[in-house]
Amino acid sequence: MPRWLKLTLKLGAILICLAMILWIGVAAYVYSNKKALLRTVTEQLNESLNGKLTIDRMEPDLIQGFPGISVMLENVLLRDSLWSRHKHDLLKAKNVFIKIDAFSILTGSPTIKDIRVSNGAIYLFTDSSGLRNTDIFRKRDTTNAGGNVGRKRVNRVLLDNVVLTIDDKLKNKLFKFNIDDFIGSLNYTSDGWAGAVSIKSKVESFSFNLNRGSFLKDKMLDMDLKLAYNEENHLLTIPEQQISIDDDEISIGGEFKFAPNASDYKLNIKAPSILYKDALTLLSPHVTRKLKRYGVKNPVNVQASLRGKLKRGGEPFIDVKWIVEDNQLSLAGETITNVSFTGSYSNEWIKGGPRNDPNSVIIFNNMKGNYFDIPFTADSVRITDLRRPVFTGRFKSAFRLTKLNKVLGGSTFDFTAGKADLDLIYKAPFEQNDKGQRFIYGKIHVHDARAIYHPRNLSLNDMQLVMNFRGRDLSIDNIKLRSGSSSLSMNGVVKNFSNLYYSDPEKMLINWQIRSPQINLNEFMVFLGRRKAGGSAAASNRAVQKMSGNLERILAQASMGMNLNVNKVIYKKFVATDVRGAITLKQSGIAINNLSLKQGGGSFNLTGNIDQSARINRFNIDSKINNVNVERLFYAFDNFGQDAITSQNLRGTFFGGTSVSGSMSDNGTIVPRSFRGNVTFDIRNGALVNFEPMKKVGSFAFPNRNFSDIRFTSLKNTLNLQGNKVIIPPMEIRSTVVNIFLDGVYSFTTGTNIAIKIPLRNPGKDIPVASSNIPTKDRDLKGIVINLRALDGENGKVRFRLGKRAPEGYE
Repeated sequence: MPRWLKLTLKLGAILICLAMILWIGVAAYVYSNKKALLRTVTEQLNESLNGKLTIDRMEPDLIQGFPGISVMLENVLLRDSLWSRHKHDLLKAKNVFIKIDAFSILTGSPTIKDIRVSNGAIYLFTDSSGLRNTDIFRKRDTTNAGGNVGRKRVNRVLLDNVVLTIDDKLKNKLFKFNIDDFIGSLNYTSDGWAGAVSIKSKVESFSFNLNRGSFLKDKMLDMDLKLAYNEENHLLTIPEQQISIDDDEISIGGEFKFAPNASDYKLNIKAPSILYKDALTLLSPHVTRKLKRYGVKNPVNVQASLRGKLKRGGEPFIDVKWIVEDNQLSLAGETITNVSFTGSYSNEWIKGGPRNDPNSVIIFNNMKGNYFDIPFTADSVRITDLRRPVFTGRFKSAFRLTKLNKVLGGSTFDFTAGKADLDLIYKAPFEQNDKGQRFIYGKIHVHDARAIYHPRNLSLNDMQLVMNFRGRDLSIDNIKLRSGSSSLSMNGVVKNFSNLYYSDPEKMLINWQIRSPQINLNEFMVFLGRRKAGGSAAASNRAVQKMSGNLERILAQASMGMNLNVNKVIYKKFVATDVRGAITLKQSGIAINNLSLKQGGGSFNLTGNIDQSARINRFNIDSKINNVNVERLFYAFDNFGQDAITSQNLRGTFFGGTSVSGSMSDNGTIVPRSFRGNVTFDIRNGALVNFEPMKKVGSFAFPNRNFSDIRFTSLKNTLNLQGNKVIIPPMEIRSTVVNIFLDGVYSFTTGTNIAIKIPLRNPGKDIPVASSNIPTKDRDLKGIVINLRALDGENGKVRFRLGKRAPEGYE
């Protein structure tokens, strides 16, 4: 062995021995002077305190502190001078281990290097007036030269089984951690210090505002952080680094400023792949309540930023951003698949405004997805004012109408063909039960559509339409559709549609302008019956059922006003032209308002209603008839439900009107003998052809006259219809073969009793009335007059017999 190496080993051994002897000496000193040393440490610590530190007992722990000296302090209690006012101990621990520089003990001024607190609590308290128990620590005098010279520093702080509480009543903040294990080490530099923290802890509260609740509530933290503090700038920096919160890996970083006149902080959190529901649990309940109504199935990329003031307090600025790609989104009971978008939440939508719910916003940008397999895009969807949320967004889509069957549930419309293009801006309260104003702007264009309208079992073909939304109102333009042989062109307007759709559909009035070359009413008889329930809904989704239900309610309860301009209308035997007027379809039935038409060479004006609230439809009709061919009139109306006088018996031109009520079945057939009311008529240049009762009268009393073709210049009266009976007031029939004076009752069943007075004189031989001085009535009743009575006969036929009483008014 070289001589120099031997010498080096000897010197090293000597130094180690000297160090051991010195350490043993120091240890011996500690053991023998532990009471004095405890007093010295306590006094040294109390020198820098505005309060009192008490320690029950101190025991050296030589092995744990080697090569330094460690002491164990038992039952350590640290209180500030104002403890009696706030009653919060700054430190209360069962055990505190302190590592002391061994050589500093010999100087009489022990220097503490490490502190470990076990089984205790640290409570940093600020009351509502600003009083802090941390004021127990006196500020260091930095006016002396040397700055950091002679400064006592702790290099490491260790905590296990310690509850750390930061309670600030003035700023309404509360931070509380149940620490299982904490190691904090400091390396002092010329401009501050650099540190490292390793912590395992449960977060009991992380509240910047207690009214808003806690972030990270009941979360387990497991992290190793690097920190740096710059004393000149009073800035604590936490570089971005990975931590674990429960089972989620998250990166965190931020800055905290502790300057006397500035206390800004910012905390950035990133989770590149976290379940949305887990991300929500990191936020405060107040924020979570706003976001939990949305659900995202697969992990998302989330970033959150908190910025605020440590001293001034107030609401921190919260900015949350997330990226969703090819995911599944649940929103207000709706499910959107294959969805991608970027989203954000901010509690300061208007910069510089208050950080509260009215100034908060949730934004969805560049959204695309499928709703019930209907593709759509949405730009800048916003939910603002989270106190009373308002939803705004622009939506675009192009899809086949058959895809709507899933949305509508198939209970109202069942589309079999067609396409739709949609471009809408929607602004409305987010909550469906909110009665606030709703606005829709934009268009829906439907073309080449075919559908079945289930409540009326009506097939609609070749449909084209454009729905123009103008805020609250809706106009439906250029509708073209065909059903059977009927074709329609329609334009409609719905005032206040966007609000009544959700709140009061029964108050909705849809005004239609309808034009058509031809409408065959036989194909629309389903509207005369009561509205049937929709088909079986295939949708189980509540939102879909609600959407379908809203449409059902509109079609069932809303009123529809139709202004008609139809060239030709066909109903069974009835054919009308130039139909003009208004019809209103109500929940309870159909109202006809001043409907005019041409038929049989003349014109009709109709007003009335059809009540559809019962099994049989009741109707009331007031009409004015002018210059209508009576034969075609009776033929068109199927002889008005009677067979006594038919279109085959009548000729002439009809003037008059009706005010009648009656009943009809769902297929439009008049219920026999249901008419009630009055019929006023004036048949001019008329003829009664092959009318069996008159032919019987002729064969009975006037065998030489032609009663099979009775002609008259005018026939007037007002008949009263009472179901199966017609009440005939006194009436004059002046014809070419006979003059007849009659009144009484004609019954379609039993009860016919008509008094008839027939002068035997031949009216064809009378001179004109104008050239005679004898009154017409007096002249007609001169000579022989036969009194007859028409009564019920066998098999429903009318029989005649001589009567003893003349018709009323002709005595």
